[in-house]
Amino acid sequence: MLRTIPRPVWALINGFAALGAVGSVLVARQPEFQSRWGLDAAEWGWVLFAAGLGGMLAYPVNKWFLACWGSRKMLHRFGTAGGVVMAVIPWLPGLPGLLLGMFVQGLIYNGVGVAVNHQAVEWELRSSARMMGRLHATFYVGSMLSAFVSGVLAATGLALSIHMAVVGLLAALFHRHAAKSLPRALPPDPDVAASVTVRGAWLPLGVLAACHGVVESGIMGWTAIYLHQSMGAGEGAAGIGLALFAGAMALGRFGSDAVVMRFGPAPVIIGGAVACALALGVSAVTASLTLALAALIVCGFGLAAAAPIIFSAAGRLGGDVLARVFAVGAVGGLLGPLVLGQIAKITSLDAVMLVLAVVSAVMAWQSRILLDKRSGAPATADRAGAMAGVGSGDPTGSDSK
Repeated sequence: MLRTIPRPVWALINGFAALGAVGSVLVARQPEFQSRWGLDAAEWGWVLFAAGLGGMLAYPVNKWFLACWGSRKMLHRFGTAGGVVMAVIPWLPGLPGLLLGMFVQGLIYNGVGVAVNHQAVEWELRSSARMMGRLHATFYVGSMLSAFVSGVLAATGLALSIHMAVVGLLAALFHRHAAKSLPRALPPDPDVAASVTVRGAWLPLGVLAACHGVVESGIMGWTAIYLHQSMGAGEGAAGIGLALFAGAMALGRFGSDAVVMRFGPAPVIIGGAVACALALGVSAVTASLTLALAALIVCGFGLAAAAPIIFSAAGRLGGDVLARVFAVGAVGGLLGPLVLGQIAKITSLDAVMLVLAVVSAVMAWQSRILLDKRSGAPATADRAGAMAGVGSGDPTGSDSK
């Protein structure tokens, strides 16, 4: 069966998995980062903020390079640059150097994410089938495998500089190979691009992406603390809660494409976001560890299809729209944890869960934009309904460029 997978699909799988692997190194080797630069908890927070800020401010850079190179060349060149930056980071002097390096890495790998997602959308249009959910699942697989290997390597005492150089080199090779294995992009549709620019059709998707970013990053960032402090769970049980959420997210994404094809993108996001809101609300008001763990599983499955649907819809409106939505989504992922931290400080961790429940409900309400196949952009034959449907793009992969 594996031999029947087309070469471009293997390239996309490798590209997404490599992107996930890069993201795990920073978290998995946090103690080495802190000891190497003598960082306290607050300074470590600024390191994470710098990486997120780079991703948030990446839109002008991504827009320019997408227009000049296209997403295939962008994946090749940004993937190479990202590997180089990752190898250099351990040698940067002092906290200012580390912050600058993390900012640049966040900016570059946001561009890699835009490029590989745009290529995935192009392949969906060629093959007339959804696959974004399964590709995003491979991102999680790459992330989990990288976290496991990173933990083992850290236990063996492998130097951080060697570890990051090897991971950066491998990620660069994977992204370069993926770019070379992918077909040329489909010709852009000027009517869709003009409509998006004039009518601002990207903004509703951006708001939806921001809501998703707040909820997912909020759960990832606050689950362990919530279970430990509010539920009285031991550190092991708190870690298991996060693993349950991530595992449900990964499994849900593997099956999300078939579900979306069966029920449509809007009902899937709406149903999942409502389930997440109810689960978080019940967990917050009942203060039951069992229900809290069950809620995390529900949230993982409920949110699984959201990002693949959002990025697939944005990519069908063009690379520029995808870059915009990526940037707005990064705003939610960056600012959400900071705001939630202030809420936790002023009120309680239960209030954080309730706020996440409210944002999930807003996400469900905002998903109504996907009910309209046009959604402010013409449903051309080339782009297959822009947002809601799967296209009937040119299966030959021809390109005018």
